[in-house]
Amino acid sequence: MRKVSSSSDKKGVSLTIYNGGFGAVKEVRCLELSGEETELVFEDVAQLIETDSLLVEGLDVLEFNYDYDLVGREKLLQKYIGGSVLLRRKETGDRRACRLLSVEGGGKCVLEDSQTKEIYIDTQDEIILPSLPSGLMVKPALIWSIARSDAKEVKVSYLSGGFGWSANYVVELEEGILNLAGWAQIENSSGATFEYARIKLIAGDVNRAEDEERFTGIKMMAMYDSAPQAEEKTFFDYHMYTLANPTTLRDNQTKQVKILKGKGIKYKKYYKLDTDEEKASVVIEFPNRKGNGLGIAMPAGKVKLYKADDADDSLEFIGEDSIGHTPKDEEITLTIGKAFDIKFEFREVKRWKTAGFEHFSYEYSIRNHREEKAEVRFEHPVWGIWEMVSSTHEYRIKNSQAIEYRIEIPPESEEKVVFEYRVDIRREILVRNEKG
Repeated sequence: MRKVSSSSDKKGVSLTIYNGGFGAVKEVRCLELSGEETELVFEDVAQLIETDSLLVEGLDVLEFNYDYDLVGREKLLQKYIGGSVLLRRKETGDRRACRLLSVEGGGKCVLEDSQTKEIYIDTQDEIILPSLPSGLMVKPALIWSIARSDAKEVKVSYLSGGFGWSANYVVELEEGILNLAGWAQIENSSGATFEYARIKLIAGDVNRAEDEERFTGIKMMAMYDSAPQAEEKTFFDYHMYTLANPTTLRDNQTKQVKILKGKGIKYKKYYKLDTDEEKASVVIEFPNRKGNGLGIAMPAGKVKLYKADDADDSLEFIGEDSIGHTPKDEEITLTIGKAFDIKFEFREVKRWKTAGFEHFSYEYSIRNHREEKAEVRFEHPVWGIWEMVSSTHEYRIKNSQAIEYRIEIPPESEEKVVFEYRVDIRREILVRNEKG
């Protein structure tokens, strides 16, 4: 005896969606089993289900199949090759019994008239099938062979491809502070709709075994003022964002949900020089700390920045960057564009050798055409066993192979950074006494 369970029997559904393009579906459905059933058709599952991930609680499943050979014109016709169909003439409405001989791409048919034995090729008339052929499903379903049971409820969990989510951020820059809103863009192309689902989002890189066959103009301030619709917490070695309210996620739908916000975040702006680039980069940097109006794990995503035009208070787009997964208490650095009014030139002044050393002298000329002071930073590579001989400005050792300068340049002025360092090119030769 067969029983059918559809989405209308759902008691509850929850989704956990991962960055890697998949999700975990968990459903609870009510059942009305009499104890006579030996087969259960579990309909309305995701078409991209990973059948090897299926977990069932409440029923003893002896065997199951996943049937996804769905009804379609060509599949229907293929099932009737060699069988009897009806051909209805468009002009007269007359019906003629025919035998379906073949079906080609696009559903083109070759038929034989049962009475006259005439052959119809690529007819434009309507083909009528007597009934739905066996083996075809109207929608994907799990077909379970079950032990006899009078269960009233079943819990089903499985993984499915076709899910995904990514973070994106909108930032408004003010003088010395910024406001930030973080959004989760959730996508569902799994082949199923999930109504009133509890949704969790996992940020982090969850390892999956490789399997080649696996499917895999608004008022901006309102975006900052509204409360986040998700609660964040640490989960295992990842971070989980649980949406505050159930939501419907339809098949082939993209949904945006706010997951975090920050207001009054202090930031620092500076200009970064790179000798491989013609222009200086504009950089925004701020600490992701609770005391700075933020202090929450931020998933990887794109960041779009806006600034108000004082003339009409409209927000204008000023740049975009991306961040990786960033835990709290870490610095966030955004490169948002190239500076128009900061110019620089770099040159090697001199290189020479003395007893045991090679000397290098460099000059950076930096011009600030802005009407306000500008902080400029740049790194310079060094090599070998080196030491600084002289420098016009203070520097910091970034690592064993780089030094960094942070220079504050007054409005409409030029600053020259000149330094000399030397590299020890002596070689120590150790002579080993073989007799020792």
